[in-house]
Amino acid sequence: MRPAVLGNPGPWEPYDERDTVFARARLAAGTDAHADYYARRPEWREGDDRTRRLRTLAAPGTQRYRAGEAVLVEALFEASDLVAEAVEAAGDAPGAMGTPDGLGPASAADTPPHRLADGGPEAVTRYVREAARFLGADDVGVAPLDPAFVYTHRGRPLARHGEPVTLSHPRAVVLVFAMRGDYVLAGPEMVSAAETARVYQVAAAASHTLAAALRRLGFAARAHVDSNYLVICPPLAVAAGLGELGRNGFLVHKRLGPGVRLGVVTTDAPLRADAEGGWGIAAFCRTCAKCARNCPADAIPAGDTTVVRGAEKWPLDATKCYHYWRTQGTDCGVCIRSCPFAKPDAPLHRLVRWIVARTTLLDRFLLWADDLVYGAAAPPKAPPLLGIGREERP
Repeated sequence: MRPAVLGNPGPWEPYDERDTVFARARLAAGTDAHADYYARRPEWREGDDRTRRLRTLAAPGTQRYRAGEAVLVEALFEASDLVAEAVEAAGDAPGAMGTPDGLGPASAADTPPHRLADGGPEAVTRYVREAARFLGADDVGVAPLDPAFVYTHRGRPLARHGEPVTLSHPRAVVLVFAMRGDYVLAGPEMVSAAETARVYQVAAAASHTLAAALRRLGFAARAHVDSNYLVICPPLAVAAGLGELGRNGFLVHKRLGPGVRLGVVTTDAPLRADAEGGWGIAAFCRTCAKCARNCPADAIPAGDTTVVRGAEKWPLDATKCYHYWRTQGTDCGVCIRSCPFAKPDAPLHRLVRWIVARTTLLDRFLLWADDLVYGAAAPPKAPPLLGIGREERP
């Protein structure tokens, strides 16, 4: 049975990563990738060209620029990309780790892989959960890998633009990493973007390491991390019982809210899948719409859900969203900051989540209380980051 994000009225349709706004942003005029893409998608070209003329994220001259923090943003993403490139290059080397499914067993032919005590699903699943938490994950879940959540073609990195995706791993391990709360509440200030980059790097390191550990146990495994995905992470996290898809298009974690980042490891290891939960989050989103009201790009719909590629969801206008990012020089985060679920994991907020998971009768009251206490449009609260980057904007 396919997991539902908000509903599943018909078959899910696979998605091409080349259509994502992040892949389109990297296309340069005059390249084969640019010509090929806009020959197939001419409707995107005018808007994409307008966005590409803007300064890039963390660039001087953008609205939220802070030099010290911007340097960290660029350095963190650079380091993550270098690791992803090195791992993928090793997987492509003849006789190393390459398989049609991504990265396969890492041990040389004359070195037998390690084995767990009994090697059964319970032992392997327990090991994967404990290893993920040891590596820094705040939560972890396992889901069947629905082929609809695998990209049809790659859009990133540019060197692999347009490559068909072949991934037959039957299961996915989803790792959840919480962002630091006061930095989340700072969005769209630069410190929030730095925190995003930091947590993506943590997620990448943990996911690559967990995949390597599974390969040393004799299983095929591939990590899927920022800029190097073959899968769509949020619906896999929903299927793994970790939360629900919110109005803003993010996973809203059942305990940590929307201020999280994800890593995924797909594998053929025998793992016990988690049951998809019902946390009342999407139902609350129908009443709330606070992220839509506060979105500075008007990219989040305030109305009801619609069917997108077979899934019932709120269709985020990613082009508007990313265009605003480029004007600010950050990844914004106002929708995360304004979400009622973006509160500390404290007793009162746990009680609210417990109520939301069990009834919709109090949703309007809880929304009123959130507005009363935290404000309907609370301004960003930007803490200092290592005492640097607080100079005046240009």
